[in-house]
Amino acid sequence: MRKNMNIEFRKKLTSKVFGVFSKTIDPGVVESIGYSGMDFVILDQEHGNVPNHVLENLIRAAELSELMPIVRVSELNNNYISSALDLGAGGVQIPNISNANQVKDAIKFSKFHPIGERGVCRFVRSANYGTKDKKEYFADSNESVLIIQVEGQEGVNNIDEILAIEGFDVLFVGPYDLSQSLGVPGDVTNKIVLDAIKRISIKAKKKGVILGTFCDTIEMAKLMLSMGINYLSYSVDMNIYTNACKNIIEEIKE
Repeated sequence: MRKNMNIEFRKKLTSKVFGVFSKTIDPGVVESIGYSGMDFVILDQEHGNVPNHVLENLIRAAELSELMPIVRVSELNNNYISSALDLGAGGVQIPNISNANQVKDAIKFSKFHPIGERGVCRFVRSANYGTKDKKEYFADSNESVLIIQVEGQEGVNNIDEILAIEGFDVLFVGPYDLSQSLGVPGDVTNKIVLDAIKRISIKAKKKGVILGTFCDTIEMAKLMLSMGINYLSYSVDMNIYTNACKNIIEEIKE
């Protein structure tokens, strides 16, 4: 099931996919996101409180509603990446990538031989606890999706060398961290931020690299899609829920 989900998701990436960041530790919330029609969920271990013993059940919940479970690990770290994939994540998203060597490490940590050097244990959930055929497990695991995040001035400066590396699926531009790096923290619609994203988009398109980003307004979402974004993460589950509740109360009180 996981192999098929990964392959189908990779096919969808050539058009448009939509998802949401999740900071909840409730599997029911994650499962419900899938029923909304979203394509993926980013289970956030960088800015979210999601320990591994909870993460496993969030991944299960996503699979129940055919929602692609992507785990954003807290940093470029072999053990963090391997653990997320061992638990059955369909892919990993690596924050704070700023140069080609880091991209190479991300590939090495997330893929088995002959692509990378991911730590091997076949007695894990992703291998059906040791019951999956060995060759099938290693081959299927290398179908996992790898998303790298460029979100600072250094990464923007090194974008050509980053785009020259083969082996990752999506280049994700983090607009909020990028805005801070460019001296306008939080102002993600500032011209200098949008111009930087445009430059990356043009270069990514020339290299045939799929681009992703985050937005938290419909207007920004439409703008990003017009700039060639294929992997679009819209806001955060708890913020969406809070705003929905707020809007209901405001409408009732009118």
